[in-house]
Amino acid sequence: MPYLMVPIVHDANLELDFKMEAAELPQTTENMALKVKVKGLGEQRVSLNTENLVKKTAAFALIQQVSENMGTAFAPYVE
Repeated sequence: MPYLMVPIVHDANLELDFKMEAAELPQTTENMALKVKVKGLGEQRVSLNTENLVKKTAAFALIQQVSENMGTAFAPYVE
């Protein structure tokens, strides 16, 4: 189990690097960004590390599946 849990916990702790900044400023991240209009703030650029989001979501899904299948035997692996 430790061999399985180490990469899953690592992925579950990944940062998503969510940012919202004024659209007219230079982009400060390599993440894909979308321009949106926000009431009171004008046009903003919103970015998110989608690769980490996918990994993080998958990690939590795996934790849920493993814990449901193991039942109380999963208790020693809960931090």
